[in-house]
Amino acid sequence: MISLSSLSFRGSRPGTSGPAPQPVNVTLAAFSRDRTIFDSGAGIGLAVADVPLSGTGTPGQTVEARAISLDDGGAETTAWTDMSAVDGAGHWSGLLAVPRANTWYRPEVRLKAQPGVTAQGAMRFGVGHVIAIWGQSEPDRILSAFHDNTMPPAVSDPDAVQIFHGASDGPVRHFITDSQPLTAGAAAMAATLIEARPGEKFAVIFHTVPSSDPRGLVNDSDPGREWANDRALHDFATADGQKVGLAAMSWFAAPGSLGSDYGEALFPLFSGRRMDGSPVTFPATITHGASGSYHADHWFGELYDYSHTRWVPYGPHRFDIDADLQDATHYLGGGLQFNLVNKQAARVSWRAMLALPDATMFLPLGLEPTNYVNGFSDGAGGWADFSHPSGDTADGLQAWARLTALAILQSAGLTNWPVPEFDQCLWDPSGAWVEVWSSAGPITTTRRARNEPALGTTQPHWTEVMGFQINGTPAATTQIINGKVRIMPNSGPFTYVDSIQYGEGGASGMIAYPDDYIAETWKNLPIVNIGGTGLNGIPVRPLADPGVLANTLPVGAPSFLTSATGPYFLDPANVPAGTSAITHAARIRFDALPGSTAILFAQSSTGFDVELMNTGALRVTVEDGTGLRTLNAVTVPTALSSGVWYDIVCSANQVEKAFRVAIDGQLVATVPFTASGNGLFQSNRSLSYLARNSGAPQFVGQIEYLRTWFSTIPNGLAPAGTPYKSITGPASSANADSWKLGANAT
Repeated sequence: MISLSSLSFRGSRPGTSGPAPQPVNVTLAAFSRDRTIFDSGAGIGLAVADVPLSGTGTPGQTVEARAISLDDGGAETTAWTDMSAVDGAGHWSGLLAVPRANTWYRPEVRLKAQPGVTAQGAMRFGVGHVIAIWGQSEPDRILSAFHDNTMPPAVSDPDAVQIFHGASDGPVRHFITDSQPLTAGAAAMAATLIEARPGEKFAVIFHTVPSSDPRGLVNDSDPGREWANDRALHDFATADGQKVGLAAMSWFAAPGSLGSDYGEALFPLFSGRRMDGSPVTFPATITHGASGSYHADHWFGELYDYSHTRWVPYGPHRFDIDADLQDATHYLGGGLQFNLVNKQAARVSWRAMLALPDATMFLPLGLEPTNYVNGFSDGAGGWADFSHPSGDTADGLQAWARLTALAILQSAGLTNWPVPEFDQCLWDPSGAWVEVWSSAGPITTTRRARNEPALGTTQPHWTEVMGFQINGTPAATTQIINGKVRIMPNSGPFTYVDSIQYGEGGASGMIAYPDDYIAETWKNLPIVNIGGTGLNGIPVRPLADPGVLANTLPVGAPSFLTSATGPYFLDPANVPAGTSAITHAARIRFDALPGSTAILFAQSSTGFDVELMNTGALRVTVEDGTGLRTLNAVTVPTALSSGVWYDIVCSANQVEKAFRVAIDGQLVATVPFTASGNGLFQSNRSLSYLARNSGAPQFVGQIEYLRTWFSTIPNGLAPAGTPYKSITGPASSANADSWKLGANAT
């Protein structure tokens, strides 16, 4: 419905006669709704909107327009600006440039030749930010009444934020206020926008449908999500000629299965081009990877004018675990957790896509939400709905909504802080630790910021800062020192071959199900407190630049060479009484496989022997405290090759009745005992390295270290803490060791 306002003027000069002048008039078409918002172009570096105005008037007359500021005594009222001349059919139109301001405006027009002939719009408008959020259930839950189980935060400005979303009877608009917050998540988003940009006005369009996929959105034959519905919502929200300034997407649950194909598959929907720059004509078949494809009838260029609209790329958000893991991407036992593998690959692919020359419609990568709660306790010791932000705590949906708002603001340049990332790193020259930190500010954690008790030591990976891995294995000891994260080795000192990374897999740092949920380990993820967000801090971006974290320790850590006559190493003492678990670790390299076998680790009289075979496999024998063979010369097909450095960990646990082998930080085999035994090792037998106590069969190769602990850990890796024995290079150190026998090392 359009209403018109007009004023006519007629008159004659005194003392004249003849026909009276024809009346002149001007009218102004009303906006479709009061308090409509036009986007000010923050995404393209502007702070002004071109507001479309139109109406009728006397043909040939030039129309001027201005925006009258209503909330500040007229301080922001704009100057009169020419629109256009009224055409022969009596119509005029034009664009009025209006600056972003904290006021509502009312449009006014007049005839330039007769300024007393005016018309004023009945509906108010604002110039602020028009934002579209795309995705599936995660952002959709922000507006979900069913999952709205927390107290909404205060909304200080009832005029600031309006939300457009779909409904069963069509699109609707809702102002977020204290009395009508819509949901606690919506109120949290509004409060965050208001706090960051006080007085400014926001229209937020939620293009969100649970369980949907972008590939289904653009395919008219896919019943899962209809493009026409999103088109109708867009048209409703922009009915007065507004443009969407910022379109935001963190859509990774369903399409995250694309893994490393994520960018190749979805880039055409944003750009209308393939990654090689070639254009796509829609409808189209989009191909990706070796054999993937899908049909697309539409692309986002149908909705957005990229001379104005910019995409905010943020996420992926955290993805949590569904069972016990041994590291960020493997279940216990070594099987891949494909969902988390794919999410990590999609994160990498997303970033690579944003760096393409044709990705000009994207703003800089936004923050990647990790410091919030997914799911809820199922009341039976487990965890439910861990794919979605929790509606039962303000640390769930409310935090997720705040992080979404902050990602949009920061990417668009509407905040004064950068996204925190680990962009600084120092490797201690002695290998005692690695420190990482962020130029965005001191590192802390939610737990630390709230002064809550530490996690404790129930799980080996529970440490002050979660989410770090060393050579693909969760870091067991981290701490914050002067705003930096210090990572200690899981065993021995760091050497030049070691690597660290943060936020692999689902970027949650979780591996114990459901223990990590119950213990709220998300509170131990690294954040930087930049203030004014309603949160304890902004999450540090997962997957730091490998170049930043690159190991700077000298290549070729001290090592020594053995020959056919030694050295080998024999403990002068026997294994302590009551020992039920032993872990051996070594870093070795050999130029040739042995002619038959060679000892890596041994306990005299084959109490616990690990031999390198001429096939590259390992052969293991384990005896219990009575001499009963619980494993008898079992072959483990490790396929070790000459000329390669290997980190090998071999552990046996008489109580768990299992032998494990880990190579280069990955568990490769778990071998159950074939006989039960008495749960102990023999306490009248001594340990040896590189040969049995008789000096044969001797290992010939290069050694950096040999270590032993009288304990094991379930993932088969080296235990944390000081080993019972450690022998390291160079040759002079090895030759001086009290266990050393045989020829000297070189």
